Amino acid sequence: MTTAETETDKLPRYNHYVPEFVLNYFSVNGHICVFDKHTLKKFKLPTNRAMGERDYNNVYLDDVIVSFENRFTHLENLTAPVIAEIVRHKTLDHLGPMELATIHTFMVLQILRSKSRRLDQTKISNEVRRRWPDIELNPHPERINDGELEKLFMLKFTFDKLEELTKPLILKHMFLMLRDCKDNVYISDNPLVMHNQRTFGPYGNVGLAVPGIEIYYPLTPDIVLAYFCPSTLEQMEHKHAESDQRVSSFFASKMRSGDGISAADTVLLAQMRAEIKRSKDYYRLLKDNRAVPMDSHNVLYLNSLQLMSSHRFIAAAKSEFSFARRALNERPDWKEGRRIQVA
Repeated sequence: MTTAETETDKLPRYNHYVPEFVLNYFSVNGHICVFDKHTLKKFKLPTNRAMGERDYNNVYLDDVIVSFENRFTHLENLTAPVIAEIVRHKTLDHLGPMELATIHTFMVLQILRSKSRRLDQTKISNEVRRRWPDIELNPHPERINDGELEKLFMLKFTFDKLEELTKPLILKHMFLMLRDCKDNVYISDNPLVMHNQRTFGPYGNVGLAVPGIEIYYPLTPDIVLAYFCPSTLEQMEHKHAESDQRVSSFFASKMRSGDGISAADTVLLAQMRAEIKRSKDYYRLLKDNRAVPMDSHNVLYLNSLQLMSSHRFIAAAKSEFSFARRALNERPDWKEGRRIQVA
């Protein structure tokens, strides 16, 4: 706490969940289009007043305000030029070890600073109080109220554990998804989203170190930064080997039967080979180029993750949220976002 700012007149009072420099990539004339999941209304906001709250990173302690906003600003200032270069060149090839470490750290910081993360901590604290009403969670209520103490705990945890929590990302395969369609790419108040095709029972399948995890962060309306678990690439290679084996087995069976290749077989083989080639070409772009095209199906998938993971607000460069309205009508549970489950 010694490095936190305590001079109230110098404090930035409006603090962002999502850095303003990222929101600026989605803005037009300094404004971003916003959709409220709770009210289903859309509106525009200046980027300096979007995706944030007053005193979100400031803590009231005694008669002073202890601010952590300067720490967030410091890391944002280190990251902004790195992302600017990615956006300019649309490649990761130019990034050195320090730039990569900066990006990894920024991604973890985005998780820890989100509104959803704060609400999860509040839910845990409330459940502890409910189950054990006599427990003393706040030893100094005369100095700081419970809400501010929870905020202080989360802010200290964010910076105390930042290096440790960044380590899993170092092992991931990082790549870019480059928009190759006209669809609207969403960003939200919880923009770093995760998904996993695998299941691991009651312990959940979403986390930075969980095998099979997919991680996505929209940098601009045209570029999404992504991470894949190395095991996902291994699975893709295994599927390619299986596909090649199926083609070989097909010819072997035809040779043994003596029937030869029919016209229908020729069509089927052409389809199989085209799909195998498409998959292998995509894999080469993913692994070697570390940049893949993002078609309308990809955008739909990513926008779904933004919708279900966000706390309340979705944003985009264009005021076109028909998919969000339709999806929330079909999945009203997405209005509350993903929340921690306390057993």
